[in-house]
Amino acid sequence: MRTIQVVPWQRKWQDYFYHEQKLLELEAGGPEDHIHHIGSTSVPGLAAKPIIDILIETPGLSLWPEDRLEGLGYTGKGEHGIKGRAFYYKGEHVRRFHVHVFEKESEGSGRHLALRDYLRFFPAKAKEYELIKIQAATRHPHSPSEYMNEKHAVVQKLEQEALCWKRTEEEN
Repeated sequence: MRTIQVVPWQRKWQDYFYHEQKLLELEAGGPEDHIHHIGSTSVPGLAAKPIIDILIETPGLSLWPEDRLEGLGYTGKGEHGIKGRAFYYKGEHVRRFHVHVFEKESEGSGRHLALRDYLRFFPAKAKEYELIKIQAATRHPHSPSEYMNEKHAVVQKLEQEALCWKRTEEEN
């Protein structure tokens, strides 16, 4: 059984991302794909579960073979609850990486990138989110679904704030 732990941010998470990014580019990426570090581990100073979230933006998700990352040790889970996404994880008992594949400029990729940038730009918002994550992990250390459910409303609110902020930034 996996245990949910939220730990202080670690600089090595950036290194883990860069290493995996290069592997993905060499072994599974297409010339039109863009690979981004997303999620809490991509926000300096934000405590997180030590799982590196990676977003791959691809020109056409329908052209993305479901088994494309299997040779790199990833397990595919299909959309895994989010329409328009292909989801993969690496590490059976200890998860190391989650890969989220979306079409370029899709609502899903835009949401993830906007939230990451928003939390990087507004450290106070990141700290508010951190508190919710720590509380949820403390209450539900063995239930990923309950952990996610407890964070859900806060994440949705932050995503909406992030998307509004992003639109304002782009207009200026």
